[in-house]
Amino acid sequence: MSRPLTTLQSVLEGADDAPALLLGSGGGALTRGQLRRLCNQFAASLRASGVQPGDVVTIAEPNTVEYVVAFLGTGLARAVAAPLNQNYRQEEFEFYMDDAKSKLLVVGRDGNAAAEAAGKAPCLTLSVHVSAAGGEPRLEIGSKTQGWEAKLAGAETGGALQDPPQAGDEALFLHTSGTTARPKGVPLSHGNLVASLANIWQTYEFIPADRSLLVMPLFHVHGLMAGLLAPLAAGAAVILPAAGKFSAGTFWKDAVEHGMTFYTAVPTMHQILLARAEQDYPASSPPPLRAIRSCSSALAPATLHKLEAAFKAPVLEAYAMTEASHQMTSNPLPKHGEHRPGTVGKAQGSVQVAILDEQCNVLPPGQIGEVCIRGPNVTQGYKDNPKANEEAFAGDWFHTGDQGHLDGEGYLTLTGRIKELINRGGEKISPIEVDGALLAHPGVAEAVSFAAPDEKYGEVVAAAVVLNEEGKKMQAIEEDIQRVVGQRLSAFKVPKFVFVTDELPKGPTGKISRRFMVDAFIKKEGSGATSAGSQAAAPAIDFSKQPNDGYFLVARALAKLGVRHMFGVIGIPVTQLASAAQACGIRFISCRNEQAAGYAAAAAGFLTGVPGVLLTVSGPGVVHGIAGLSNAQVNCWPLVMISGSCEQNENEVGKGAFQECDQLAAVGGHVKWAGQAATAADIPGTIAQAFQAAASGRPGAAYVDIPSNILMASVDDLAAVQQAEAAVAGPLSVPRPAPPAAGVAAAAQLLRGAQRPLLVVGKGAGYAQAEGPLRQLAEAAGLPFLATAMGRGVVPDDSPLCANAARSMALGQADVALVVGARLNWQLHFGEAPRWSSGIKFILLDVEPSEQDAAKSAVVLRGDAGTGATALLAALRQGQAADTPLLPGAAASGWRAGLQAKVAGARDKLAAKMARTAFPLDYHTTLRVVRDELNRLPKPAVVVSEGANTMDNARVLLEPVVAPRSRLDAGTWGTMGVGPGYAIAAAVVAPDRNVVAVEGDSAFGFSGMECETICRYNLPVCVVVMNNGGIYGGDRREQRLRELAAAGLAAAGVPTDPAPTDFVPQSKYHLLMEAFGGKGVAVATADELQAALRQALESRCPTLINVAIDPQAGVESGNVHAFNAPKGGS
Repeated sequence: MSRPLTTLQSVLEGADDAPALLLGSGGGALTRGQLRRLCNQFAASLRASGVQPGDVVTIAEPNTVEYVVAFLGTGLARAVAAPLNQNYRQEEFEFYMDDAKSKLLVVGRDGNAAAEAAGKAPCLTLSVHVSAAGGEPRLEIGSKTQGWEAKLAGAETGGALQDPPQAGDEALFLHTSGTTARPKGVPLSHGNLVASLANIWQTYEFIPADRSLLVMPLFHVHGLMAGLLAPLAAGAAVILPAAGKFSAGTFWKDAVEHGMTFYTAVPTMHQILLARAEQDYPASSPPPLRAIRSCSSALAPATLHKLEAAFKAPVLEAYAMTEASHQMTSNPLPKHGEHRPGTVGKAQGSVQVAILDEQCNVLPPGQIGEVCIRGPNVTQGYKDNPKANEEAFAGDWFHTGDQGHLDGEGYLTLTGRIKELINRGGEKISPIEVDGALLAHPGVAEAVSFAAPDEKYGEVVAAAVVLNEEGKKMQAIEEDIQRVVGQRLSAFKVPKFVFVTDELPKGPTGKISRRFMVDAFIKKEGSGATSAGSQAAAPAIDFSKQPNDGYFLVARALAKLGVRHMFGVIGIPVTQLASAAQACGIRFISCRNEQAAGYAAAAAGFLTGVPGVLLTVSGPGVVHGIAGLSNAQVNCWPLVMISGSCEQNENEVGKGAFQECDQLAAVGGHVKWAGQAATAADIPGTIAQAFQAAASGRPGAAYVDIPSNILMASVDDLAAVQQAEAAVAGPLSVPRPAPPAAGVAAAAQLLRGAQRPLLVVGKGAGYAQAEGPLRQLAEAAGLPFLATAMGRGVVPDDSPLCANAARSMALGQADVALVVGARLNWQLHFGEAPRWSSGIKFILLDVEPSEQDAAKSAVVLRGDAGTGATALLAALRQGQAADTPLLPGAAASGWRAGLQAKVAGARDKLAAKMARTAFPLDYHTTLRVVRDELNRLPKPAVVVSEGANTMDNARVLLEPVVAPRSRLDAGTWGTMGVGPGYAIAAAVVAPDRNVVAVEGDSAFGFSGMECETICRYNLPVCVVVMNNGGIYGGDRREQRLRELAAAGLAAAGVPTDPAPTDFVPQSKYHLLMEAFGGKGVAVATADELQAALRQALESRCPTLINVAIDPQAGVESGNVHAFNAPKGGS
């Protein structure tokens, strides 16, 4: 840069006879002096016509000389230019002009019927007459509004301005594109704009000899700043196509005629030029093109390389947004460094870029977080939107909403839009990464991936592609695209649906909007697109035709948050809410008791990563639902309970209204967050808050209270409905924070020096869907591991590193334990001796560890399990030779070999014990049969187990567990009665897997009526009841206690009462399932059990197998020996 820029007036400085605008197709030209005089004259005309400093002037005109004069002239008049897409409909002009409080509409000589019909401001017509033969251009204006006069200032006003703009004046008012939410107004000052222009000028080193061919629309900040104003500010000239917009047919003609050296465009335009290169590109006499810029959406590396090869110029990808006055980062010119495909380059000029975590801490290179910026180019804030400003400027950085990471040299890689990430059952997938893999297919010209609704996962990856000529000749192209993507990405990232279409839906700037893809390809019938896997596509649901009462406001909010299943018990006042949920595409599972429904909803939250939803009636329904809330809260599973309540008005509250209860107080000790919707319009926002609370940090329970009068109320004003529902932008997205780098380094150092390291995998790692990173860590480091009951399968049991069978040795001898997603509570013996070695050093990886656990730990890694495991493996590998063990201390100590020997011995003993077939059946024989039948299945089943002896034995004997989230049991609280609810949830969210609930007869009794629910919904659940006639089995009381109890009963006149632990002998539980239309089978031998279980698994019909086992087979309180009564005590 050779001169400073202070306001938009600086853009027009320079030699009077230097070219400024070159009009395509022989349309003439304007010098800098001519353009300056026209802009000054238009500024004076605006003032003469009544426009005051700060007034907003809307411009509805394509890329013409008139637009350039109108825009710059408005700024010189100290007014605010608000350019709009000239192709908007009347309703859109009305919204944007009203939101901007526009005082004047400027249109070109041809007018704009839709903008004029909006009638929001007086309309001024502007014409600039440019002679192809030269001569001074002429400015004309007129009025198209009756009663308002447009006054043309004399040509002499084209000289110096009387009242020039100041750096602090607002110069430009734009709206965000609204790709994830309602558009927000963005005011930008002269100072913002020229700071950005200086950055762009410096990045591409524009000189007066440069010629920029303008293809991007000028109502978009990309075209305005990088295509027009930055070259003008540098003294260069800008080529305006005659059509006023991008035209592939005239692009190269204009480029050659005027000597184009630079152009900037979106990837779609680049791809169009590439597709036509063979017929259009003037290879024999090309223009002196020295740089091609790509911005506004991701450019696939494959496309970049093709562009460079075809057009013989470096392609520099940049990153920009409206709030930053356009550019933030760019790849440098080749002489200043490498331009790296797949990145958007480095921060340029006065812009600072950082990657922040959720707490606004700056993350080190390599760690993924939110891209944040600051600098003089950044807006001071959104217009009239304090909430958005508070969020966007947290921590003194502007939060872009994009996710990415910086490398050690400052190059930025974007991994996705945080709100556009595809949430496949809790696994966040970057659509940008998928786009790149799609575009690597030789038959694909354009591609976009997006989130498609899915019954099982909430969302799955879908893709829409436009084929090139090669692709059109290929057979089974959709399947071949899936194959190619699968070679580059993990299986869960491969699009389930591939839609082949002739054209991708794009916005007015040529930018692909992912949010429109579901409507275009999933919900739209007869779209003309073909797809792979499309038979499972969700049906279209037109929310606009639904009522706007409280019931539907709840249901739509849930649907938009990604909820696909809901559990509950209906009645006054929530009965209609269940049907509203169905109308919004949510499967409502109506249970027989709120307790079981709550357990089901909590399990669904654990299995999918999306908070489960429990619906209850008021009063006693809430009290019953607290069982589910508390269980979810203690297990750290995301659950949102929504309950109706009595009317909140002075006529009823406090007078003993129907089912009146202070429900917020009742749930208070069992939830992370509780709130009440005060009006119907509050409902979406309240639900969104509850979901965020349930899923953020350490997951848990949240509660939403909606009074009956609010549920039944309607919001009649459509604008109010839209404003209320804007609180739910889309499926819930919770960032996965990486632990601080210093902690990761300390943990890596501790593990390297350990002689006997151990990985402990908890159910929190299963919830976090951390199986990929943890398996990689264990295998790469050779790290022995054991898992808690519900953490099993995250790293498969059949790994040679699994030490579950040598648990006592592993805990008792480990010197360093990496505990991931587990708490040092009773299940892990509080992390204390004698079960753990006295010198044990804990590394705790947890998204939100307790103070108590943190105090026991040598290193605390606060972060996501998967992200933390990835960072830890990277730290272990840093500086290590390929053939060097990552854990040298463990490799030299024989620790792994010792554990493996212990495991082998324990398994031999267990195999011998299980080889015996007992009659009457015992736990070992029964569970051996169950294990063998489960292991025959082609896909791992979800196994639920509960009951003291049943669960404890099942944890040990039903192995191996090779898939994550395949085991559910009583959990942290030891809650009994969870089994039927958990089984229902598993069958609903994972319909392609068998579900087997192995139940003690006592535990089954808590929720046995849910057999009717299983039958009613025809769920593939097999319930195996271990019927030993009572709690723990036979009467196990010490003789003296038995005698004392008998004497007391005789004295009370009820001498025949059974023992407290006794049930009816030989209970026919199987008839319960038969009563509701399912299959019931009573078995007493191993062969009978095997036959019944095999039939149940193959038929996938609701089945209950009543297994008669020896009443003396178990022990009191199962195998939790520390909690048994002392021998001989009472």
